[in-house]
Amino acid sequence: MPERLVADRYRLVEMVGSGGMGVVWDAWDERLQRRVAVKQLRALPGLSEDETRVANERAMREARITARLHHRHAVSVFDVVDDDGRPCLIMQFVPSTTLGELVRERGPLPPAEVARIGARVASALAAAHDLGIVHRDVKPGNVLISEDGPLISDFGISRALDDISLTTTGLVHGTPAYLSPEGARGEEATYASDVFCLGSTLYAALEGTPPFGTQANSIALLHRVAAGTVEPPQHSGPLTPLLNRMLSRDPADRPTMAEVAEELEALGRETSEVAAPAATPLEAPAAPVPAGRPPVTFRFDPAPPASPDAAPAAA
Repeated sequence: MPERLVADRYRLVEMVGSGGMGVVWDAWDERLQRRVAVKQLRALPGLSEDETRVANERAMREARITARLHHRHAVSVFDVVDDDGRPCLIMQFVPSTTLGELVRERGPLPPAEVARIGARVASALAAAHDLGIVHRDVKPGNVLISEDGPLISDFGISRALDDISLTTTGLVHGTPAYLSPEGARGEEATYASDVFCLGSTLYAALEGTPPFGTQANSIALLHRVAAGTVEPPQHSGPLTPLLNRMLSRDPADRPTMAEVAEELEALGRETSEVAAPAATPLEAPAAPVPAGRPPVTFRFDPAPPASPDAAPAAA
């Protein structure tokens, strides 16, 4: 066990996950005597000292903005601190599995279950949009399935660092599997982009594969995403019309996130399919919440796009 405190307060207990943008620890808040998740963001390669400082400041600012969001289906950000010159997020610890892991274990999920999961995630994203917060990284690895229901995690903190990398090096990291077409073209993420990415996430849960296929050539896949060429869903049943609207190539043709939450909630009630098993408990329905960059070069992390992506069990 690490023999040090982060910010003289958060004791690291066990590393529970690691990804391209950071390391997540199961930790203990010595002051409030509670379990928390500590995410240490990695330093971006290829940046100067000044660029690194700007990136860290932007990530800290994004974290403070995200901390304004309080929703039963969003992982809460409690604090953001400086950890040896790097931003460090202190978040709600959620014992869970990710939606990506769940699909890998069980295969494609039935529409009724996907509708219920999607409705709750969409309600949290709608609340974020009401606060002016764009998630920018909705994917199966950022949807946590816990005993208390699904939660959306990892709002745009890491993407804040990506934006600095894009500005300074012309590179964006990650797999294009769940990007919106406008995101694949290097354009600014919007509320409508979150709708598309949630649609991609639900599509993967229903079909077992991302909407743009699973070809290993990331550049070719990126071009498919930019063109908005979605493989028609085969197992989405009553969710098909809404899913098609969410995955519209033109952002103006997509529903709002509040509309998505309301429609998914109704679809989850109306469908007659078998309810989700105990492995993915879902609580009573939550009420829905009302309502160009220049060309860039892409570099991708070496994660295979063949199945929904994974993330640590703690956000």
